Amino acid sequence: MRPGCRRAETVVLSALAAGALAGAFASLGHLAWWLELFTHFRLQYALWLAGCCIALLWLRRPGLALAALALAAVNVTPLLYYYATGPARPPVAGTEYKAVLLNVFFLNSYRERVLAYVRGAEPDVVIFLEATAEWVDELRSLEDVLPYQARVGEIFVTSRRPLVGLRGLRLAARDAAGVAFATEAEGQLLTVIGAHADWPLGPRISAARNAQLDALAALARSANGPLLVLADLNTTAFSPVFRKLLVQGGLSDCAAGRGLQATWPALLPPLYLQIDHCLHGAGLEITQLTTGPFVGSDHYPLEVTVHWPPARAPDRPDLTAARGPRTFLR
Repeated sequence: MRPGCRRAETVVLSALAAGALAGAFASLGHLAWWLELFTHFRLQYALWLAGCCIALLWLRRPGLALAALALAAVNVTPLLYYYATGPARPPVAGTEYKAVLLNVFFLNSYRERVLAYVRGAEPDVVIFLEATAEWVDELRSLEDVLPYQARVGEIFVTSRRPLVGLRGLRLAARDAAGVAFATEAEGQLLTVIGAHADWPLGPRISAARNAQLDALAALARSANGPLLVLADLNTTAFSPVFRKLLVQGGLSDCAAGRGLQATWPALLPPLYLQIDHCLHGAGLEITQLTTGPFVGSDHYPLEVTVHWPPARAPDRPDLTAARGPRTFLR
């Protein structure tokens, strides 16, 4: 073998070993916070290993090329979660509701771009995350099309319909990490929860993020009637903590069967992940899920259109005056 080919083979074999090791760490994501970080990049590992396969075929190493292809297939398997389709559904009757989740990124200076996007998208509600006081001042200009507005901590909500019983949510030890409200149409009630979990870098912050997801699951389980959750969870569907949230909260992922909707980081396509999520409970049909355009943030907007079929609205008991307005959570 010529020296140039020998060096190329060394590089490719090192790349293959790195891809195999990363995939192995991902499989152990339930054991430690730093291993969980490896779970998020299954698509990248699959592409990396497929590239190794092609390079090894060029180097006339078919056995190793087959091994690289097998490892790529192992990493592709979790992606089937996004593309395996269920049985065809009949057309959905009931109230249509379009919601948008957008982490505006507090350093984003493209405010006119965000406002133009929201006006063009014509949503029924938008949940903005990382909304600083300066951002809120700008976003309030949407009141001509989304007149019902409220701010809870870093979360700003603006809606076409009244925000029934809106209140801030304490997720684990973090105040105002979420917001909950109900929206009503034709006598039917839909509970909406918006949330922003911590970024899991380091054992302490990762544990806090996990506790926030546990608290979110408990809230979802307590909801009366149809439920929609829009949240930047700072995790992907490949993580064990995400799967735990779905199971404990009785939730379904809107993206399952509808394709990967990468939302972050907007300016680094090779690292694309979906960390902004739409989840829903029973009694709700998802008719469309997509991402919006680049608006200057490190996140893409996440857009979802849902229907909740005609049914008797759940009871909404009045609370005492000291505890505030009527609620839609148990």
